[in-house]
Amino acid sequence: MSELTLRANNGAHYKTDFLSWFDGIDAMLKPTPDAPLPNVLVHVARITKTPAGMTPGGMLLINPDNKEMPDVFGFICEDEELGKYYGPKIFKGTPFENAPVLKANISVQVDFPNKVNTRIEVAGHVIELELSEFDEAQYYNRVGGMPFTQNVVEALAHKAVIKFDGRILEGALPPDGIGGGLPAVYSPSGLYYI
Repeated sequence: MSELTLRANNGAHYKTDFLSWFDGIDAMLKPTPDAPLPNVLVHVARITKTPAGMTPGGMLLINPDNKEMPDVFGFICEDEELGKYYGPKIFKGTPFENAPVLKANISVQVDFPNKVNTRIEVAGHVIELELSEFDEAQYYNRVGGMPFTQNVVEALAHKAVIKFDGRILEGALPPDGIGGGLPAVYSPSGLYYI
C-alpha cells in the first residue's frame, strides 16, 4: 500500500453509503452516438474515500473492438479490499454492481486548465487518458440516472485522448455521459451518496 492508502472500519455505523474523491479524471467513448452504453470508460481518481478507507481507485471498461469479452472490465484500486466497497455499495443496479476488482497502479497528473492525465497499469495493460480544452469548473447536483446522488465540481473537457497499450482509441466523445453527466471531465472534488 502507498502512503495514500488507509483502511477504516469497513463502513460500520454509517447510515449513508458514500464515495468521495480528489482529482478525478474520466472520459468515455461509445461505439455509435446513440448507443446506450459506452465501450470505453476510464473513471479514476488520485484518491477515493469511502467508509472502508481511502486509496487511488476507479473503474474501467476497455472494449474498443466491441468483443464479446472486454479487454479490461471492473473496478480498479490500489487496495483490492477497499475496491470491494464500490460495486455493491455505490453502483447497485448498474452493470458494475458485481464487477470484479482489479489491483492497479494509478497515477494522476493535474495541470488544469491546460491538461490533466492519468496512467493506469492493470492486468498486464497500460491505459492512458489525457484531457484538455476545458470549460471552467463548476458545481453540479445530479439526482436520478444512477443509484446515487452526485454533488460534484467538474470541468468539461472538449478533447480526450485515450490510449490502450500505446494504441490511440478512435471515437468521438458522445454529447452526454452516463447518468446525465459529462462525457469527459476533470473533477477536482466530488461526492456520490446513497
